[in-house]
Amino acid sequence: MTKILLLQLTFLSGFLFSQKIHVRYTYVRSPIATVNEDLYIDENKVISRQDSIIQFKNLGSSDGNIVAFKKSGNNKAFYCISNISNSDKKDFFFTSYVKDPSIDNYFIHDQVSKPIWNIDKNSTKKIAGYNCVKATTTFRGSDVTAYFTKELPYSAGPFKFFGLPGLILDIRVDNKSYDIWKAEKVEVNYKEKVNFSPNFSEFSKIEMKNFIDLKDQNLAKSRVQDLKDLPSHIKIDYQMNRFGIEKKFEWETKAEK
Repeated sequence: MTKILLLQLTFLSGFLFSQKIHVRYTYVRSPIATVNEDLYIDENKVISRQDSIIQFKNLGSSDGNIVAFKKSGNNKAFYCISNISNSDKKDFFFTSYVKDPSIDNYFIHDQVSKPIWNIDKNSTKKIAGYNCVKATTTFRGSDVTAYFTKELPYSAGPFKFFGLPGLILDIRVDNKSYDIWKAEKVEVNYKEKVNFSPNFSEFSKIEMKNFIDLKDQNLAKSRVQDLKDLPSHIKIDYQMNRFGIEKKFEWETKAEK
């Protein structure tokens, strides 16, 4: 009887991990702008594609309905590529830009430390038909709250989030009305053909630390120019505060210690 049960569990485990998963997220990237982000999993391969079409909301209306659609500057989707892994660090390869997506594009390698998650088994909700459990962590300087499902036992999620014993279907930065990913649809054993190794031959290859240095330099220059354009009697004390979720990186934390 024990052998039969073990065989059944082995078969079930193999079946789950042979599934091909597609999750369609709505990514709220600003108070007025959202995009679609599609996450695909096939065995241990993972890729997400963030749409180039931005959907704008009307904050003045009572329902905040979508009022306009606009393609991003270079009409290109943004990609993030990784693998399912239980290690303490995970390699991500993603596309982005420094100044303008129509003139500079980068294919960046980033090694991300596994977040230390606090799981609250008593806080649950159903998302896209799946039972989900709450978890919280601090990710590169931002406090975030996630809901993941053990019904899809893949340690993955949108953006660079991972490390939970199930697929993340909702994650958001605390106390903000944006930087939110919420699953709208989960498709099991999708039929779409997905290229998990796209070729970005025209993009500049760069490591994450060097890419962030370029972003910080560009931000500093833009703020210096902003100050020049202000009347002389107006003084602003600018502090280097990065936009987005990633405020502080692992190499900076090590330097402080």
